[in-house]
Amino acid sequence: MSLLQVHDLDKFYGAVPIIRGATFSIQPGEKWGLIGRNGCGKTTLFKVLTGIEEYDQGAIHWAQNTRIGYLAQDPQFNSENSVYQELRNLFGELDALQRDLLGLQERMNISGLEPDELDLLVEQFHQLSERFEVAGGYQIEGRIQGVLRGLGFPKERWQDSTAVLSGGERTRLALARILLAANDILFLDEPTNYLDLAAIEWLEDYLKDYKGAALIISHDRFFLDRVVNGIFELEFCNITRYRGNYSEYRSQRNAVHQSAVKAYQEQQREINRLAKFVREADSTAKRKAHSIEKRLEKMERISRPVHDEENIKIEFSRHQPSSRQVLEVKGLSKRFAFKTLFHDIHFKIESGEKIGLIGPNGAGKTTLLKLILGLESSDDGVINLGYEVKTGYFSQLDATIDLKGTPFSQVQEISGLDNTETRTLLGRFRFRGDDVFKSVTDLSGGERRRLGLLKLMLSKTNFLILDEPTNHLDLESIEVVEEALRNFNGTVLVVSHDRYFLNQIGSRYLLLENSQLLSFPSYQHYLNWRQQLPGALQEQAAKQPSESQMQRLQSKEKQREIKRKQRSMSEMETEIHQFEIRKKELTEVLNDPVVHADYKRSIELSQELAEIEAQLVNRYETWEQLQAELDLMHEKNSIG
Repeated sequence: MSLLQVHDLDKFYGAVPIIRGATFSIQPGEKWGLIGRNGCGKTTLFKVLTGIEEYDQGAIHWAQNTRIGYLAQDPQFNSENSVYQELRNLFGELDALQRDLLGLQERMNISGLEPDELDLLVEQFHQLSERFEVAGGYQIEGRIQGVLRGLGFPKERWQDSTAVLSGGERTRLALARILLAANDILFLDEPTNYLDLAAIEWLEDYLKDYKGAALIISHDRFFLDRVVNGIFELEFCNITRYRGNYSEYRSQRNAVHQSAVKAYQEQQREINRLAKFVREADSTAKRKAHSIEKRLEKMERISRPVHDEENIKIEFSRHQPSSRQVLEVKGLSKRFAFKTLFHDIHFKIESGEKIGLIGPNGAGKTTLLKLILGLESSDDGVINLGYEVKTGYFSQLDATIDLKGTPFSQVQEISGLDNTETRTLLGRFRFRGDDVFKSVTDLSGGERRRLGLLKLMLSKTNFLILDEPTNHLDLESIEVVEEALRNFNGTVLVVSHDRYFLNQIGSRYLLLENSQLLSFPSYQHYLNWRQQLPGALQEQAAKQPSESQMQRLQSKEKQREIKRKQRSMSEMETEIHQFEIRKKELTEVLNDPVVHADYKRSIELSQELAEIEAQLVNRYETWEQLQAELDLMHEKNSIG
């Protein structure tokens, strides 16, 4: 029996269709991925299925007593609870059952009980004990601790109030809460957001073993390959079902597309042949020509398949070559507030290499990129760029994008291409039709990232340094970036949690973890190393610098810490100013009645405004923390 059945479902926002005629079912234990372009309605479908929003037509049928878990984008918690207590409260029924067991034990220990009464108490105790065991009562602590560790909550954070958690930590705690609850089906909206590689791998293993069903929105194709056994594609308001994981979906989709292209081309040839006969028919074939003309009028035409633009090859002008050795790093060390990010690391990068830099959150990957670019200073070591190496940087935030003009004017200015070439290139980066002439200030966050990447690849740089370039991009956009980077003839160093993306473009991998840097020829070699040597990383973590080295590092840190804090505060103030300007712009645009009436644009701008506001809150907190640390350092220096 189906867990969920959806038949002919329609959902509109005003007169705008979001979902039309959706029909599908989910069986117990099935894992499905839900994919589609940003803004196509994936989260809306989740809200409809979970009863958060109404639908306009059709039917949704659930199996009786189905328990639903939904990972929303803005989870709510009791601010009086600790991280641990928020999860422990899920097991109230089992706790009540355990209290009943303890009560029975106390009654059985009362002296002077009649044999029959004691037998009855023993029977009740065994029944309750069996229920408690079957429900997992004896595994509660192990499950809670396992999920917290797996999702990246160190033990020292378990007693922190939920009120002090960052946005990413709140999402991870919400995911932990859903995974521990007794649900029959999970609705997970981008569950790998805010997870590092270790946590993503843990979640994959957890979901593969999970007995319930799941419907998962994700841009992580490697994750989808490992977890799901089917794909729902939401495109142009319609849902198409494919069996198999993401890679199998791609193969099936390509086959369907090729078949559609072939059918369209064959019909076009037949139409042209018949039309030519009608045009050229002489008086003796007039009756036949008239019959053919009528047939042409009644012929059901096959629509031209979309995605034909995917066949357009992205080619960038060759950049000026650099020296064979693009980068050499020797003995590099970096500390923050007496915490070692990395110590005495060495590596080289040669021209044409495309290297993925991986590692857990907080390991120092972004800091390493900034050191290479000269945006921060190291504590020890040497960084040498090769001859004629010209670097280009794409940051996670990318707040420095030029807001003047349109995508068309910006690309044409930097590339010197003619009108047709510019529109073709922008079309391949998913700026289609009138989108190329939209004001850059009106672009969504994802559109700005795509434009920034395109401009960076068209610039004179031959060494691209990219920090999470696929963040906030949908799958189609990610694949566009992948192709562009594969065709880029320069050198690439990229930080990313997207393993599928890295496999598509990476020639080798650098792992930054536990203050050390290790090199792997492929991601599979890294996985094999993880599996075969589970204790290797812990052993490396124990190899701390010598006492004399630590004293020297700390002495240098004390001398430079105040200047570093002051510089960080200045940078933070600049970022806050930029965000405040953008917030004001968005607020003014959203107050425009014309924009307010355009639902899709209003939603995109509202989402960007929410992101900006969240970034501002984060930066205000960071600025206040920096100010407090700076005040404390001044105080200590005056005492010393």
